[in-house]
Amino acid sequence: MPRVCKVTGKKTEVGMNVSHSERHTKRTFLPNLHVLKFHSDILGRDFSLRLSAAGLRTLTKHGGLDAYVMSKPVSRLTPEMAAIKKAIEKKNGKAEKPTKKPTHKANRSARLVKKVEAKKAR
Repeated sequence: MPRVCKVTGKKTEVGMNVSHSERHTKRTFLPNLHVLKFHSDILGRDFSLRLSAAGLRTLTKHGGLDAYVMSKPVSRLTPEMAAIKKAIEKKNGKAEKPTKKPTHKANRSARLVKKVEAKKAR
C-alpha cells in the first residue's frame, strides 16, 4: 500500500542526510499518515481513509467528509474520493454540471463582427 494521503496527495519524498563532514546519504521523508474512519451521513456508511495530519485538518475545516467531497470538483480529488463523490451524487440524483458546449467558429466570428461594427458606430 503506497504511503499517500487521500485528501492532500502528500507522499513519500526523497532527500539527503548531510553529516557534519557534509557527506550526503539518501533518506526518505515519510508523510504523517493515520488510518481514520469517517462517517458519510448521506451514504450512511463509514469510510476508512489514510490521511495526513494536514488532510485531517482540511476535512475538519470543510465540515466533514460529505461537505469536503461535494465542495471540490472531481478533477481535484483523488480517485478514491472521486468515487465517494459519484456515489453521493448518484444517491442524491444530482448529475454533474454540464460542460459548456463549444460554439461553432462561424458563430464566434459573427459575434466578433457585430462587436467591431458596434465600436465603429460609436
